[in-house]
Amino acid sequence: MKIVNQVYSISLIIIASLVIASCSKNDDNPSNNHPNDLVTIEDGRIAFDVSDFENTSMEGEVKYYLNNQYNIKYFQVSNNEAIYHNGRIWNITFEQNSNDHIALPEPGEYPIVQGLSNTYNQNTFNTTISMFTDTMTDPGTHFGGNNGTISGTINIVSNTNNIIKGTFSFEAYSSTGEKITVTNGQFSAPKHTW
Repeated sequence: MKIVNQVYSISLIIIASLVIASCSKNDDNPSNNHPNDLVTIEDGRIAFDVSDFENTSMEGEVKYYLNNQYNIKYFQVSNNEAIYHNGRIWNITFEQNSNDHIALPEPGEYPIVQGLSNTYNQNTFNTTISMFTDTMTDPGTHFGGNNGTISGTINIVSNTNNIIKGTFSFEAYSSTGEKITVTNGQFSAPKHTW
């Protein structure tokens, strides 16, 4: 009977150790176990902080567009309506292009690069953030995109149920050298229906 009790006790210790080890694995990094925890904004919204050119937090509506109907195919995440802040009109766009069929990006981290022509491999994104004082008369100040140097990353967290979720941060310059820094960016973009 003593041997049975010892085997039983050892078995319980082994099982408890395995349970504790599996529960504690990667708990310190929430992105490993719960990647959607990185995106806390509600569906249909985009939010980010800006500094340098403007110092504020912004939030607006967002959609994603996937179009394979034309010669140049594209995937785009963009604020659906302009973001109005302090008498200014803001737009932000993340884009990939292709001559061939384009698919939704897989979860992972992608570099943000300057110029749409650099996004045809679908391993990078082109990003533009623009500010207008009046869309009828002001040509706008455009950072990144085809206009100025940009560096940063976009992290696609998930692309399920016709919703793309992600986080982003970058530094971008206008064609005249003005700088904007975007941090703490996140979006939960539903598919745009035509």
